[in-house]
Amino acid sequence: MIPRPETLERASTARSKGWFARVGTGHPDAFGLAVPGAVLARGKDATRFLHSQVTNEVEALAPGEGNFSARVTRQGQLLHFFSLHRLEEVHDQPACYWMVLERDAVSELIAAFDEFLFADDVHFEDVSQTHDWCTLQGPNAESVLRSCLGDDPQTQWNTWSIRSARFTTGPQDHGQVIVRSLTGDPGFLLAVPRDAAGTRILGALEMASREADCDVLEEPALSNVMEILRIEAGQLRVAHDTRGRKCILPETGLEQQAVSYTKGCYLGQEVIARVRTYGTLPFGLRGLIFACAQQGDWKQQAALLERLPESGSEIHVPGVDKPVGRIVSRTLSPLTGYPIAFAYLDKTHRTPGREIDIQAEGGTIAARVTLLPFYSAPDRDERVAFLYDRAIRVFAEGREEEALGILEEALGLDPGFSDGYEAIGVILGRSQRFHEAIDIFKRLEELAPEAPMVNTNLSLYYMKIGDKTTAESHAARAMQKSLAAGVGGAVSDQELDAQLREKEHSDAQRKERMFAQVLEIDPDDEVALFGMGNALATLEQWARAERFYARACAVDANNSAIYLARGKALERLEHAHQAEAVYRAGMEVASRKGDLMPLKEMEHRVLLLSGVRPGEAGGDES
Repeated sequence: MIPRPETLERASTARSKGWFARVGTGHPDAFGLAVPGAVLARGKDATRFLHSQVTNEVEALAPGEGNFSARVTRQGQLLHFFSLHRLEEVHDQPACYWMVLERDAVSELIAAFDEFLFADDVHFEDVSQTHDWCTLQGPNAESVLRSCLGDDPQTQWNTWSIRSARFTTGPQDHGQVIVRSLTGDPGFLLAVPRDAAGTRILGALEMASREADCDVLEEPALSNVMEILRIEAGQLRVAHDTRGRKCILPETGLEQQAVSYTKGCYLGQEVIARVRTYGTLPFGLRGLIFACAQQGDWKQQAALLERLPESGSEIHVPGVDKPVGRIVSRTLSPLTGYPIAFAYLDKTHRTPGREIDIQAEGGTIAARVTLLPFYSAPDRDERVAFLYDRAIRVFAEGREEEALGILEEALGLDPGFSDGYEAIGVILGRSQRFHEAIDIFKRLEELAPEAPMVNTNLSLYYMKIGDKTTAESHAARAMQKSLAAGVGGAVSDQELDAQLREKEHSDAQRKERMFAQVLEIDPDDEVALFGMGNALATLEQWARAERFYARACAVDANNSAIYLARGKALERLEHAHQAEAVYRAGMEVASRKGDLMPLKEMEHRVLLLSGVRPGEAGGDES
């Protein structure tokens, strides 16, 4: 279903303000976690049995704790994904657990567990409709919840667990407060007893949400708004996002949340462990951004989504005989301003930043591959990181002023965010606004006086405006700071100069001689080639360093760190096109191997390098 403009606006409001909703109300058009369900597992063998059946830790959970878990086949194929919570123990009763998932999947999950029950004392029960449900999502969710439950003398809320908690409304009955984000923001699911006290709690939560300026959502808008926010947050709906083929769990990316690799045997464990240790996944889940549409033009974007293959259908690209993947969830995204989708892509086509042309009705549609999620929770540090990432991508699309505005917003949240200043300086420099770039790096030098990179950039931009003397002074200062960091602590300029001479004539040359001796014996020793490149880079002998990095790449084509180092050397030599090509090759390697840190850094470097360059018309460089 393609969201209507009013639904997009409501989703944007809910994302910015936070929101409250009563869910599971029985509305005929409700779907997804707008209709939550719960399976109760109890019995003296419940802990051991669940531990052997699900992918994450069970035996180590204390009462009140929970985690994400999954159930897979013997072949590792994903069947169910849920949050699992150990309830607080009452008297001498055996441990009890709740598994929370979409209500439509509850009976199937119970049947799947029952199939493996023999002599075990475990009983499964659908408790989805024994409580009324509501959810509170957004940055202020906890403060709103505490204002209703924490200070109420008739309600005791156990706050000692960060992952789930119980609140009581009377001597016998009780409800559950479950920490569960439905849209990427902090959030809670509450199961409230169907009694007078529960009704009072629901009313108080709704009133407190309105007073906190949260949006209060109801069906029929609720499910559609949640679907938009879910996709932006990169959260899977299992039956919906695994249609069309059987997906092994690692292909979905959920193993980071839902798999324990230390718990021992469980159903499907051998396959998942083998894939992680030895295998390369034939397909992996990625995001697609259809930036070929006009940003904010709802009609054009809706028409684009209509042309895409149906959810669960194969993806074909020109020039490739076989399908390169399969497309699943898609929506219009207020967050990105473009249509977005999930897709399982093969090794060749899933590298972040890659552009692919998807065959669709009436021709091809261009899409950019990205890592999921499109959105993550905005506490200050995460919000700053999100804005930084967004600004780099916006700049790469040619929207320089918008990127600078986003970076300024990040610095407003965290005035000490040094990466933000550096990115602003780089963007200004690439646009030949050298004096403004110098001003930014001078501001950064006040915040990070010991950082060598500040002076390195100042040296570059002073050289650009023709001030060679000042440029050389900053270059020397950058080297001095690097050496001071190596010996630990600030020293005088005279001492730094002495250390510079000593380092240049001892450490660097010693390393150079050492690696040269190794390379005389074995010219293809990848460790020595990489080490020689690093030694020369430290001395800022960029041309020589790049040559050794190139040789190291030729010998060891699967080391993503070498590509990253070589690209940086080429940037210093102002060979931007070559640097971009090296980074892209390195991203292919890092994506295949799962080297996420170098992959992310190279992706950012490519986005900066592929942005609008001085003198180029239009936007993206193809």
